[in-house]
Amino acid sequence: MRLFALSSCLLLFTFLSPALLAAKDNRPNILLILADDFGRELLPVYGGSSYETPHLDQLSKDGLTFETCYATPLCAPSRVELITSQYSFRSYKTWGEMNHQADTYVRRLRESGYQTIMAGKWHMGGWDQEPPGIVTTGFQRYCSYDYPVVIQECLKRKGNQYWGGQLLQDGVESRLEGYGPDVFSEYIIQEIEARDPNKPFFAYYGMNLMHRPFYPTPDHPEAPKSGEPTPRDWMGPRGSAENFPTMVNYADRIIGRLRAALERMGLSENTLVIFTADNGTDCVGEAKGIESAYQGRMVSGGKYFPIERGASVPLICSWPKGIKAGTKSNVLSDFPDLGITLCELAGAEPVADSDGRSLLPVFKGGQPKPKAFVYTWGNFERSSKRYKDPANNLDYLLDVVRSPRWKLYSDGRLFDLKQDPFEEHPLSLDEDSPAAEKARAALIEYREQLRASQPKLW
Repeated sequence: MRLFALSSCLLLFTFLSPALLAAKDNRPNILLILADDFGRELLPVYGGSSYETPHLDQLSKDGLTFETCYATPLCAPSRVELITSQYSFRSYKTWGEMNHQADTYVRRLRESGYQTIMAGKWHMGGWDQEPPGIVTTGFQRYCSYDYPVVIQECLKRKGNQYWGGQLLQDGVESRLEGYGPDVFSEYIIQEIEARDPNKPFFAYYGMNLMHRPFYPTPDHPEAPKSGEPTPRDWMGPRGSAENFPTMVNYADRIIGRLRAALERMGLSENTLVIFTADNGTDCVGEAKGIESAYQGRMVSGGKYFPIERGASVPLICSWPKGIKAGTKSNVLSDFPDLGITLCELAGAEPVADSDGRSLLPVFKGGQPKPKAFVYTWGNFERSSKRYKDPANNLDYLLDVVRSPRWKLYSDGRLFDLKQDPFEEHPLSLDEDSPAAEKARAALIEYREQLRASQPKLW
Protein backbone atom coordinates (compact mmCIF):
# COMPACT_ATOMS: atom_id res chain seq x y z
CA MET A 1 0.00 0.00 0.00
CA ARG A 2 2.80 2.40 0.90
CA LEU A 3 4.53 1.59 -2.40
CA PHE A 4 1.29 2.25 -4.31
CA ALA A 5 0.79 5.59 -2.53
CA LEU A 6 4.36 6.61 -3.22
CA SER A 7 4.01 5.65 -6.89
CA SER A 8 0.79 7.66 -7.16
CA CYS A 9 2.44 10.74 -5.67
CA LEU A 10 5.37 10.43 -8.06
CA LEU A 11 3.00 10.07 -11.01
CA LEU A 12 1.04 13.15 -9.94
CA PHE A 13 4.26 15.12 -9.48
CA THR A 14 5.36 14.13 -12.99
CA PHE A 15 2.22 15.51 -14.62
CA LEU A 16 2.00 18.76 -12.66
CA SER A 17 2.83 21.74 -14.89
CA PRO A 18 5.96 23.77 -14.10
CA ALA A 19 3.70 26.78 -13.49
CA LEU A 20 1.88 24.92 -10.72
CA LEU A 21 5.09 23.63 -9.22
CA ALA A 22 6.75 27.06 -9.18
CA ALA A 23 6.27 29.07 -6.03
CA LYS A 24 4.52 32.36 -6.70
CA ASP A 25 6.52 35.47 -5.84
CA ASN A 26 4.12 37.87 -4.13
CA ARG A 27 6.34 40.93 -4.10
CA PRO A 28 4.62 43.99 -5.58
CA ASN A 29 4.75 44.76 -9.27
CA ILE A 30 6.04 48.22 -10.20
CA LEU A 31 4.99 50.51 -13.05
CA LEU A 32 7.09 53.69 -13.23
CA ILE A 33 5.81 56.36 -15.63
CA LEU A 34 8.24 59.18 -16.43
CA ALA A 35 6.53 61.93 -18.41
CA ASP A 36 8.61 64.32 -20.51
CA ASP A 37 8.59 68.10 -19.89
CA PHE A 38 5.47 67.71 -17.73
CA GLY A 39 5.44 70.57 -15.24
CA ARG A 40 3.46 70.66 -12.02
CA GLU A 41 1.34 73.54 -13.34
CA LEU A 42 -0.33 71.13 -15.78
CA LEU A 43 -1.95 69.18 -12.94
CA PRO A 44 -4.96 70.22 -10.84
CA VAL A 45 -3.60 68.19 -7.91
CA TYR A 46 -0.69 70.65 -7.73
CA GLY A 47 -2.77 73.79 -8.21
CA GLY A 48 -3.07 73.95 -12.00
CA SER A 49 -6.41 74.86 -13.56
CA SER A 50 -5.85 75.12 -17.33
CA TYR A 51 -6.17 71.41 -18.13
CA GLU A 52 -8.38 68.51 -17.12
CA THR A 53 -6.49 65.39 -16.07
CA PRO A 54 -9.12 63.10 -14.52
CA HIS A 55 -6.98 59.95 -14.57
CA LEU A 56 -4.03 61.61 -12.83
CA ASP A 57 -6.47 63.22 -10.41
CA GLN A 58 -7.78 59.73 -9.64
CA LEU A 59 -4.26 58.36 -9.24
CA SER A 60 -3.68 61.02 -6.59
CA LYS A 61 -6.99 60.21 -4.87
CA ASP A 62 -6.07 56.54 -4.83
CA GLY A 63 -2.59 57.05 -3.45
CA LEU A 64 0.08 59.38 -2.11
CA THR A 65 1.07 62.77 -3.56
CA PHE A 66 4.42 64.30 -2.66
CA GLU A 67 4.47 68.07 -2.40
CA THR A 68 8.17 68.33 -3.30
CA CYS A 69 10.27 66.07 -5.50
CA TYR A 70 13.45 67.42 -7.10
CA ALA A 71 14.90 66.26 -10.40
CA THR A 72 17.11 68.44 -12.59
CA PRO A 73 15.55 71.00 -14.95
CA LEU A 74 16.65 69.10 -18.06
CA CYS A 75 15.80 65.65 -19.39
CA ALA A 76 19.03 63.67 -19.85
CA PRO A 77 20.64 64.48 -16.46
CA SER A 78 17.35 63.70 -14.71
CA ARG A 79 17.13 60.31 -16.39
CA VAL A 80 20.68 59.42 -15.38
CA GLU A 81 19.90 60.54 -11.83
CA LEU A 82 16.76 58.42 -11.78
CA ILE A 83 18.39 55.25 -13.10
CA THR A 84 21.59 55.41 -10.99
CA SER A 85 20.11 56.77 -7.74
CA GLN A 86 22.94 59.29 -7.64
CA TYR A 87 22.98 63.03 -8.18
CA SER A 88 23.84 63.36 -11.83
CA PHE A 89 26.92 65.54 -11.31
CA ARG A 90 28.60 62.33 -10.16
CA SER A 91 27.95 60.36 -13.34
CA TYR A 92 26.56 62.68 -16.03
CA LYS A 93 29.33 63.53 -18.49
CA THR A 94 28.05 63.73 -22.07
CA TRP A 95 24.69 64.80 -23.45
CA GLY A 96 22.34 61.83 -23.65
CA GLU A 97 24.88 59.27 -22.43
CA MET A 98 25.53 57.42 -19.20
CA ASN A 99 27.99 54.83 -17.96
CA HIS A 100 25.99 51.69 -18.64
CA GLN A 101 28.23 49.68 -16.32
CA ALA A 102 27.17 51.88 -13.42
CA ASP A 103 25.14 50.29 -10.66
CA THR A 104 21.41 50.73 -11.25
CA TYR A 105 18.31 49.75 -9.33
CA VAL A 106 16.94 48.12 -12.51
CA ARG A 107 19.80 45.62 -12.52
CA ARG A 108 19.27 45.02 -8.80
CA LEU A 109 15.58 44.30 -9.39
CA ARG A 110 16.35 41.96 -12.27
CA GLU A 111 18.94 40.08 -10.21
CA SER A 112 16.39 39.66 -7.43
CA GLY A 113 13.91 37.98 -9.78
CA TYR A 114 11.92 40.83 -11.29
CA GLN A 115 11.00 40.80 -14.97
CA THR A 116 12.17 44.14 -16.36
CA ILE A 117 10.51 46.02 -19.23
CA MET A 118 11.20 49.42 -20.76
CA ALA A 119 9.26 51.33 -23.43
CA GLY A 120 9.40 54.88 -24.76
CA LYS A 121 12.09 57.51 -24.40
CA TRP A 122 15.42 56.16 -23.16
CA HIS A 123 17.81 59.05 -23.94
CA MET A 124 20.80 57.50 -22.20
CA GLY A 125 22.59 56.15 -25.28
CA GLY A 126 24.43 52.88 -25.65
CA TRP A 127 22.69 51.77 -28.85
CA ASP A 128 26.03 51.12 -30.58
CA GLN A 129 27.08 48.68 -27.84
CA GLU A 130 26.59 44.92 -27.80
CA PRO A 131 24.38 44.25 -25.97
CA PRO A 132 22.75 47.70 -26.09
CA GLY A 133 23.21 49.90 -23.05
CA ILE A 134 19.54 49.57 -22.18
CA VAL A 135 20.09 45.82 -21.66
CA THR A 136 23.35 46.27 -19.75
CA THR A 137 21.55 48.70 -17.47
CA GLY A 138 19.10 45.96 -16.52
CA PHE A 139 16.17 45.75 -18.94
CA GLN A 140 15.31 42.37 -20.44
CA ARG A 141 12.68 43.63 -22.90
CA TYR A 142 12.52 47.04 -24.56
CA CYS A 143 10.79 49.14 -27.21
CA SER A 144 12.47 52.51 -27.69
CA TYR A 145 14.51 54.65 -30.10
CA ASP A 146 17.90 56.31 -30.44
CA TYR A 147 17.04 59.90 -29.56
CA PRO A 148 19.92 61.63 -31.44
CA VAL A 149 19.00 59.63 -34.56
CA VAL A 150 15.36 60.69 -34.28
CA ILE A 151 16.41 64.33 -33.91
CA GLN A 152 18.39 64.15 -37.15
CA GLU A 153 15.55 62.38 -38.93
CA CYS A 154 12.93 64.90 -37.89
CA LEU A 155 15.10 67.75 -39.18
CA LYS A 156 14.71 66.08 -42.59
CA ARG A 157 10.99 65.44 -41.99
CA LYS A 158 11.55 61.69 -42.00
CA GLY A 159 9.83 61.07 -38.67
CA ASN A 160 9.89 61.99 -34.98
CA GLN A 161 9.04 60.33 -31.69
CA TYR A 162 5.32 60.81 -32.34
CA TRP A 163 4.85 60.00 -36.01
CA GLY A 164 6.94 57.89 -38.37
CA GLY A 165 10.15 57.78 -36.35
CA GLN A 166 12.68 55.06 -35.64
CA LEU A 167 11.68 52.06 -33.52
CA LEU A 168 14.16 49.78 -31.74
CA GLN A 169 12.38 46.77 -30.29
CA ASP A 170 14.21 43.84 -28.71
CA GLY A 171 17.10 43.99 -31.18
CA VAL A 172 15.05 44.77 -34.30
CA GLU A 173 14.94 48.19 -35.98
CA SER A 174 11.80 49.37 -37.80
CA ARG A 175 9.56 52.45 -38.07
CA LEU A 176 6.70 53.64 -35.91
CA GLU A 177 3.36 52.46 -37.22
CA GLY A 178 0.84 54.64 -35.47
CA TYR A 179 1.19 57.24 -32.74
CA GLY A 180 4.36 56.81 -30.70
CA PRO A 181 2.82 57.11 -27.21
CA ASP A 182 0.21 54.50 -28.22
CA VAL A 183 2.85 52.13 -29.57
CA PHE A 184 5.00 52.36 -26.44
CA SER A 185 2.18 52.14 -23.90
CA GLU A 186 0.67 49.18 -25.76
CA TYR A 187 4.06 47.45 -25.66
CA ILE A 188 4.07 47.81 -21.87
CA ILE A 189 0.58 46.28 -21.68
CA GLN A 190 1.45 43.39 -24.00
CA GLU A 191 4.64 42.58 -22.12
CA ILE A 192 2.81 42.56 -18.80
CA GLU A 193 0.21 40.22 -20.29
CA ALA A 194 2.94 37.90 -21.59
CA ARG A 195 4.93 37.87 -18.34
CA ASP A 196 5.63 34.87 -16.15
CA PRO A 197 2.71 35.15 -13.69
CA ASN A 198 4.81 33.70 -10.89
CA LYS A 199 7.32 36.54 -10.95
CA PRO A 200 6.82 40.25 -10.27
CA PHE A 201 7.55 42.80 -12.97
CA PHE A 202 9.14 46.23 -13.12
CA ALA A 203 7.94 48.25 -16.12
CA TYR A 204 9.40 51.66 -16.93
CA TYR A 205 7.41 53.76 -19.38
CA GLY A 206 9.29 56.81 -20.67
CA MET A 207 6.32 58.75 -21.98
CA ASN A 208 7.16 61.08 -24.90
CA LEU A 209 4.44 63.54 -23.96
CA MET A 210 4.84 66.58 -23.39
CA HIS A 211 8.12 67.09 -25.26
CA ARG A 212 8.31 69.15 -28.42
CA PRO A 213 7.45 68.98 -31.30
CA PHE A 214 3.78 69.61 -30.55
CA TYR A 215 1.94 67.62 -33.21
CA PRO A 216 -1.68 66.42 -33.35
CA THR A 217 -2.74 63.30 -31.47
CA PRO A 218 -4.81 60.48 -33.02
CA ASP A 219 -7.93 62.46 -32.02
CA HIS A 220 -7.23 64.95 -34.80
CA PRO A 221 -9.65 64.57 -37.76
CA GLU A 222 -6.72 64.34 -40.17
CA ALA A 223 -4.78 61.77 -38.14
CA PRO A 224 -3.81 58.77 -40.28
CA LYS A 225 -5.83 55.60 -39.84
CA SER A 226 -4.18 52.22 -39.42
CA GLY A 227 -2.03 51.48 -42.46
CA GLU A 228 -2.22 55.02 -43.84
CA PRO A 229 0.95 57.09 -44.32
CA THR A 230 1.70 59.89 -41.87
CA PRO A 231 1.46 63.42 -43.32
CA ARG A 232 5.01 64.62 -43.98
CA ASP A 233 4.15 67.89 -42.24
CA TRP A 234 3.70 65.91 -39.00
CA MET A 235 7.16 64.34 -39.10
CA GLY A 236 9.31 67.46 -38.78
CA PRO A 237 11.02 69.23 -35.87
CA ARG A 238 8.45 71.94 -35.16
CA GLY A 239 4.76 71.61 -34.42
CA SER A 240 2.24 74.10 -33.09
CA ALA A 241 1.32 75.31 -29.61
CA GLU A 242 -2.35 74.84 -30.47
CA ASN A 243 -1.81 71.08 -30.05
CA PHE A 244 -0.46 71.43 -26.51
CA PRO A 245 -3.78 71.13 -24.58
CA THR A 246 -4.88 68.03 -26.49
CA MET A 247 -1.49 66.44 -25.83
CA VAL A 248 -1.92 67.00 -22.08
CA ASN A 249 -5.32 65.34 -22.29
CA TYR A 250 -3.94 62.44 -24.31
CA ALA A 251 -1.14 61.86 -21.81
CA ASP A 252 -3.73 61.65 -19.06
CA ARG A 253 -5.79 59.16 -21.03
CA ILE A 254 -2.77 56.91 -21.48
CA ILE A 255 -2.39 56.83 -17.69
CA GLY A 256 -6.01 55.73 -17.51
CA ARG A 257 -5.45 53.10 -20.19
CA LEU A 258 -2.48 51.60 -18.34
CA ARG A 259 -4.34 51.48 -15.04
CA ALA A 260 -7.39 49.93 -16.72
CA ALA A 261 -5.16 47.21 -18.18
CA LEU A 262 -3.77 46.41 -14.73
CA GLU A 263 -7.32 46.22 -13.37
CA ARG A 264 -8.42 43.93 -16.22
CA MET A 265 -5.49 41.59 -15.54
CA GLY A 266 -6.25 41.51 -11.81
CA LEU A 267 -2.96 43.22 -10.95
CA SER A 268 -3.98 46.64 -9.68
CA GLU A 269 -4.16 45.72 -5.99
CA ASN A 270 -0.50 44.74 -5.71
CA THR A 271 1.06 47.04 -8.31
CA LEU A 272 2.84 50.22 -7.29
CA VAL A 273 2.14 52.86 -9.95
CA ILE A 274 4.46 55.89 -9.88
CA PHE A 275 3.93 58.99 -11.99
CA THR A 276 6.63 61.63 -12.21
CA ALA A 277 8.42 63.77 -14.82
CA ASP A 278 11.98 64.55 -15.83
CA ASN A 279 11.65 68.34 -15.51
CA GLY A 280 9.28 71.25 -15.94
CA THR A 281 7.35 72.31 -19.02
CA ASP A 282 9.25 73.67 -22.01
CA CYS A 283 9.40 77.41 -22.66
CA VAL A 284 11.25 77.80 -25.98
CA GLY A 285 10.50 77.02 -29.63
CA GLU A 286 6.78 76.49 -30.18
CA ALA A 287 6.42 76.32 -26.37
CA LYS A 288 7.40 79.97 -26.08
CA GLY A 289 4.34 81.94 -25.06
CA ILE A 290 2.42 78.99 -23.59
CA GLU A 291 1.08 80.00 -20.20
CA SER A 292 -0.93 77.93 -17.77
CA ALA A 293 -3.03 78.89 -14.76
CA TYR A 294 -1.18 77.80 -11.64
CA GLN A 295 -1.88 78.69 -8.02
CA GLY A 296 -3.76 81.85 -8.92
CA ARG A 297 -1.54 83.23 -11.68
CA MET A 298 -0.49 82.56 -15.28
CA VAL A 299 2.96 81.00 -15.61
CA SER A 300 5.25 79.77 -18.36
CA GLY A 301 7.22 76.54 -18.21
CA GLY A 302 10.37 76.26 -16.13
CA LYS A 303 12.47 73.79 -18.12
CA TYR A 304 16.23 74.54 -18.25
CA PHE A 305 16.16 76.63 -15.04
CA PRO A 306 16.46 75.37 -11.45
CA ILE A 307 13.46 77.40 -10.33
CA GLU A 308 10.68 75.44 -8.64
CA ARG A 309 8.71 75.06 -11.91
CA GLY A 310 11.82 73.65 -13.58
CA ALA A 311 13.27 71.27 -11.00
CA SER A 312 10.39 70.34 -8.67
CA VAL A 313 8.40 67.69 -10.51
CA PRO A 314 5.16 65.80 -9.83
CA LEU A 315 5.43 62.60 -7.80
CA ILE A 316 2.27 60.55 -7.31
CA CYS A 317 2.35 56.96 -6.03
CA SER A 318 -0.55 54.51 -5.83
CA TRP A 319 -0.38 51.01 -4.38
CA PRO A 320 -3.72 49.82 -2.96
CA LYS A 321 -2.12 47.03 -0.96
CA GLY A 322 0.47 49.26 0.67
CA ILE A 323 -0.43 52.98 0.47
CA LYS A 324 -3.39 54.67 2.09
CA ALA A 325 -5.56 56.42 -0.48
CA GLY A 326 -5.82 60.20 -0.62
CA THR A 327 -2.69 61.01 1.37
CA LYS A 328 -0.16 63.80 0.91
CA SER A 329 3.39 64.18 2.15
CA ASN A 330 5.53 67.26 2.69
CA VAL A 331 8.67 65.13 3.11
CA LEU A 332 11.44 66.44 0.86
CA SER A 333 12.32 63.94 -1.86
CA ASP A 334 14.41 63.83 -5.00
CA PHE A 335 15.13 61.37 -7.80
CA PRO A 336 17.88 59.34 -6.07
CA ASP A 337 15.28 58.37 -3.46
CA LEU A 338 13.17 56.42 -5.95
CA GLY A 339 15.70 53.70 -6.78
CA ILE A 340 16.55 53.11 -3.13
CA THR A 341 12.84 52.92 -2.32
CA LEU A 342 12.15 50.36 -5.04
CA CYS A 343 15.07 48.18 -3.95
CA GLU A 344 13.82 48.14 -0.36
CA LEU A 345 10.25 47.49 -1.50
CA ALA A 346 11.43 44.53 -3.59
CA GLY A 347 13.82 43.16 -0.99
CA ALA A 348 16.67 43.65 -3.46
CA GLU A 349 20.21 44.68 -2.66
CA PRO A 350 20.38 48.50 -2.60
CA VAL A 351 22.25 50.45 -5.24
CA ALA A 352 25.81 51.15 -4.14
CA ASP A 353 26.90 54.70 -3.33
CA SER A 354 23.41 56.14 -3.65
CA ASP A 355 22.43 59.68 -2.73
CA GLY A 356 18.91 58.46 -2.00
CA ARG A 357 16.92 57.73 1.11
CA SER A 358 14.04 55.26 1.09
CA LEU A 359 10.51 56.66 0.93
CA LEU A 360 9.00 53.33 1.97
CA PRO A 361 8.26 54.59 5.52
CA VAL A 362 6.25 57.42 3.93
CA PHE A 363 4.33 54.86 1.87
CA LYS A 364 3.45 53.08 5.10
CA GLY A 365 2.23 56.26 6.75
CA GLY A 366 5.13 56.61 9.12
CA GLN A 367 7.34 59.57 9.94
CA PRO A 368 10.81 58.75 8.63
CA LYS A 369 13.85 60.83 9.33
CA PRO A 370 13.56 63.06 6.26
CA LYS A 371 16.28 64.64 4.20
CA ALA A 372 17.11 68.04 5.58
CA PHE A 373 17.91 69.26 2.07
CA VAL A 374 17.40 68.37 -1.58
CA TYR A 375 19.65 69.35 -4.44
CA THR A 376 19.53 70.30 -8.11
CA TRP A 377 21.83 71.99 -10.59
CA GLY A 378 21.78 73.88 -13.89
CA ASN A 379 23.88 74.43 -17.01
CA PHE A 380 24.08 71.13 -18.79
CA GLU A 381 25.90 71.89 -22.02
CA ARG A 382 28.68 74.44 -22.17
CA SER A 383 28.54 74.44 -25.97
CA SER A 384 24.88 75.51 -25.99
CA LYS A 385 23.88 79.04 -25.08
CA ARG A 386 20.46 77.82 -24.02
CA TYR A 387 21.89 75.84 -21.12
CA LYS A 388 24.38 78.37 -19.83
CA ASP A 389 24.06 79.36 -16.22
CA PRO A 390 21.63 82.32 -16.20
CA ALA A 391 23.70 83.89 -13.42
CA ASN A 392 26.87 83.63 -15.56
CA ASN A 393 28.91 82.02 -12.80
CA LEU A 394 32.56 81.53 -13.65
CA ASP A 395 32.36 77.83 -12.82
CA TYR A 396 29.47 77.42 -15.30
CA LEU A 397 27.37 75.70 -12.67
CA LEU A 398 24.36 76.91 -10.78
CA ASP A 399 23.99 74.66 -7.77
CA VAL A 400 20.79 74.86 -5.78
CA VAL A 401 20.07 73.41 -2.34
CA ARG A 402 16.72 73.57 -0.65
CA SER A 403 15.26 72.90 2.79
CA PRO A 404 11.50 72.74 3.36
CA ARG A 405 11.37 76.54 3.64
CA TRP A 406 14.60 78.01 2.26
CA LYS A 407 16.29 77.80 -1.14
CA LEU A 408 19.86 78.90 -1.87
CA TYR A 409 21.50 79.39 -5.28
CA SER A 410 25.26 79.21 -5.70
CA ASP A 411 25.28 82.85 -6.83
CA GLY A 412 24.17 83.82 -3.31
CA ARG A 413 20.44 84.32 -3.85
CA LEU A 414 18.34 83.08 -0.95
CA PHE A 415 14.56 82.70 -1.12
CA ASP A 416 12.00 82.15 1.61
CA LEU A 417 9.65 79.80 -0.23
CA LYS A 418 7.04 80.05 2.49
CA GLN A 419 6.63 83.77 1.83
CA ASP A 420 7.84 83.83 -1.78
CA PRO A 421 6.95 80.55 -3.55
CA PHE A 422 7.55 82.02 -7.02
CA GLU A 423 11.08 83.20 -6.12
CA GLU A 424 10.54 86.85 -6.95
CA HIS A 425 12.27 88.52 -3.99
CA PRO A 426 15.79 87.25 -3.23
CA LEU A 427 17.09 88.14 0.21
CA SER A 428 20.40 89.95 0.31
CA LEU A 429 22.89 89.42 3.11
CA ASP A 430 21.99 92.70 4.77
CA GLU A 431 18.29 91.75 4.68
CA ASP A 432 18.72 88.39 6.38
CA SER A 433 16.65 87.89 9.49
CA PRO A 434 18.18 85.67 12.17
CA ALA A 435 16.22 82.74 10.70
CA ALA A 436 17.39 83.54 7.17
CA GLU A 437 20.98 83.97 8.32
CA LYS A 438 20.90 80.59 10.03
CA ALA A 439 19.33 78.96 6.97
CA ARG A 440 21.88 80.53 4.63
CA ALA A 441 24.78 79.20 6.71
CA ALA A 442 23.29 75.69 6.86
CA LEU A 443 22.61 75.59 3.12
CA ILE A 444 26.10 76.82 2.26
CA GLU A 445 27.63 74.18 4.52
CA TYR A 446 25.50 71.46 2.96
CA ARG A 447 26.37 72.53 -0.59
CA GLU A 448 30.08 72.50 0.17
CA GLN A 449 29.80 69.10 1.82
CA LEU A 450 27.83 67.71 -1.10
CA ARG A 451 30.11 68.88 -3.86
CA ALA A 452 33.20 67.69 -2.00
CA SER A 453 31.71 64.36 -0.93
CA GLN A 454 32.57 60.90 -2.11
CA PRO A 455 29.78 59.20 -4.08
CA LYS A 456 28.18 57.83 -0.93
CA LEU A 457 26.55 60.73 0.89
CA TRP A 458 24.02 59.27 3.32
